[in-house]
Amino acid sequence: MKNLKKLVLFSFLGSFLCNIAKADFDTYSIKTPENNVGFEVYTCVESTGICTSRATAGISSWNAGTSYVDKENNLIIHGLYANGDSRWYKYDANSDNLSEIDDWKDDYGISLEKKLIRTDSNGVTSVGENSLKLKETSSEQQLWGTNSIGEIVPINITNGSKLLINGRDVEQSINNVGALSAALTGLPTVPTETTLSCGLGTGTHGGDFAFSGGCASKVNDKLSINYAASMTIPGQDYAGDFEDKFSARAGFVWKLGKSIKPTQISLNESKNLKIEDKDLKMQNDELLARLEKLEKLTLTLKLTPDSEVISLSK
Repeated sequence: MKNLKKLVLFSFLGSFLCNIAKADFDTYSIKTPENNVGFEVYTCVESTGICTSRATAGISSWNAGTSYVDKENNLIIHGLYANGDSRWYKYDANSDNLSEIDDWKDDYGISLEKKLIRTDSNGVTSVGENSLKLKETSSEQQLWGTNSIGEIVPINITNGSKLLINGRDVEQSINNVGALSAALTGLPTVPTETTLSCGLGTGTHGGDFAFSGGCASKVNDKLSINYAASMTIPGQDYAGDFEDKFSARAGFVWKLGKSIKPTQISLNESKNLKIEDKDLKMQNDELLARLEKLEKLTLTLKLTPDSEVISLSK
């Protein structure tokens, strides 16, 4: 092996595929020391080019072509003794520890790791076995999910993660729309018995709340207008701008066709009718009494001789 330093960079996809506790570097680097014996492990920050020495091993040499990064983002190094025998090493970034391990690959001439990220001839990029599918077109970026046999499956955002679109929480936005609409339904649309009526309301959906206010005005017997607005409760995270937390409506009611007067009467009219009914009853009683006297008088006249003079008085 020449005195030139051998540098191998093992890049990985990052948190999308794996979870590294120490997320303070981007790549692993391995180089041969100045004495050409063994290897030295570094972690490097790609944006700055700063590399930090982590561990060394004094084995005769190492094989860059068969070293790799495993699924847990541990660096696996294929070391070689002078007689050609293999010795495998694992550097764990979480514990900052380099240790010797056994590797089944020694039993085979070559081993090729299955790609977790692949792109087919149609330009569809698959991530993982139960694949997340990505396809870029001239007008959009498509995204969907499939299982291991290619069937379409839902994409479920779980464990408390929020799906944001332009900084807005999608689930919360849906709940806010329901709360804003519910709050508006509690307000008047047509005034009754007055020319103007106003009100306040509230609504809830999915645990989110909104409040509202609005009025309805009667322009004439046929035309009424109404206007109202609602707003979500302040203090929500990822709720968007002001216009995303606000809802409003306006409309008019125009009565068509022939107007039908209501048959209902007011309380005062009812009292007046009761008084008039009482007066009519008294008058009726008086008339009945007078009629009874007239009947008695008629009967008396029939029984009295014509020559007698009858004096009548009330």
